[in-house]
Amino acid sequence: MAEISQLAKTEKSCHVSIAIQNDRTSIEQKLSLPLTMQQQKILRVPHQLFEVNKKAYEPYVISIGPYHRGKDHLKEMEEQKVRSLKWLLQETKQSVEIYLSTIRNMVEEVRNCYSEPLDISKEEFLEMMILDGCFIIQFFMGTLEEYSFFHFGLIGTSIDHDLVLAENQLPFFVLCKLLDIIPRTFFRQLEGSTDPKGRFISQLLKRFEWRMPGLRVDKTYDDDSMKNVKHIGHLLLSNWHPSGNAMDDHRKQPEDGKWKFIRSATELREAGIDFKMVETGGDEKRSLFDSKFENGILEMPKVTIADSTESLYRNLIVCEQLGIGNTTFLTDYMALMNSLLNSGKDVELLCKSGIIDNWLSDDEAVAVMFNKLGDNVDLNEENFFYAQLFKDVNKHYETPWNTWKANLRHKYFNTPWAFISSLAAALLLLLTVLQTIFSVVLRS
Repeated sequence: MAEISQLAKTEKSCHVSIAIQNDRTSIEQKLSLPLTMQQQKILRVPHQLFEVNKKAYEPYVISIGPYHRGKDHLKEMEEQKVRSLKWLLQETKQSVEIYLSTIRNMVEEVRNCYSEPLDISKEEFLEMMILDGCFIIQFFMGTLEEYSFFHFGLIGTSIDHDLVLAENQLPFFVLCKLLDIIPRTFFRQLEGSTDPKGRFISQLLKRFEWRMPGLRVDKTYDDDSMKNVKHIGHLLLSNWHPSGNAMDDHRKQPEDGKWKFIRSATELREAGIDFKMVETGGDEKRSLFDSKFENGILEMPKVTIADSTESLYRNLIVCEQLGIGNTTFLTDYMALMNSLLNSGKDVELLCKSGIIDNWLSDDEAVAVMFNKLGDNVDLNEENFFYAQLFKDVNKHYETPWNTWKANLRHKYFNTPWAFISSLAAALLLLLTVLQTIFSVVLRS
């Protein structure tokens, strides 16, 4: 256990900065950086997005990777990382040297995955990769038996929050390599754990399922396909997409690219459009993105809005905005909700329809959240997922007959008593007309 003690001492020691060799010129340093953004898997949040809500991109309790390493409020968790690695080594009867020797060969490749020069030595970077990676694996695999409090309550929710932050990531191939080093017998207590990497992915997605309706593993991951996964945020986005039926409908859309935003939920209701909640999952494998407009009814899956929702959406939208994953389904969904929710009244309407489950208790806060999510976010107008839905909704809204019918229904037939009153008034009018006619007939 001497290696573990040394590792713990190293973790607590002062960090030494050796970012740039003295004998290298500034231009040589710049030329040594990765040539394209495609080689960089973990980028900084763009300034214009970061400034909208800085707290949404900051970790609460744990730093992963170099960007937030060393911040005072995250130092307590560094000791927990060392303890969890020590427990792993005890359980597997391994030496830490096998991790050091294997991962050391990857240090330069991993450093090049980050978008800026790092003020951290090679040995410190190596230590960080092992401690952070092993903690992530044990957290999602549920093997931290002595630290079960990590998985529940405030600290569990905080760790969930931190592990999806765009800047708080390790390259996924580091996690895969660590999973190769950890003996399979370590995961023997987990059902279906013959494939540790596949089990790790399924456990990770399961942890976020309630926050991301329709999230699911719908493909088999082998070693080759895992090489295409950049980090945890990318993995989540890769498995959170519309159902097959919704994708087929999208592909059938005319490619004229002409659409405009729809009106708010309350305005659409005044034009006779009703809202209906549909369940996610099922035989059709619906996801959060499976909205449909048909026969004057806008069907939308249920979404839960909690304290963690804004940060989750913001960080995944950052990944989409930076081209990680080549899809924009969440960005497009944000634009849909941004259009529908202009006030607390709009949120209240969708809550009554069962589409929004508001854990914030403040309807106005939900509207503000979605409105701010769209600040400085770029939409792909030519491939907007809800283009046809917007066209169909606007066509209905702009038809005067639909608004007239809706006003008539809301004013005279929205309750049984209103209907009875209207019927009685019509009957009275009819009797008055008949009485007048009979009076004229009798006089003549």
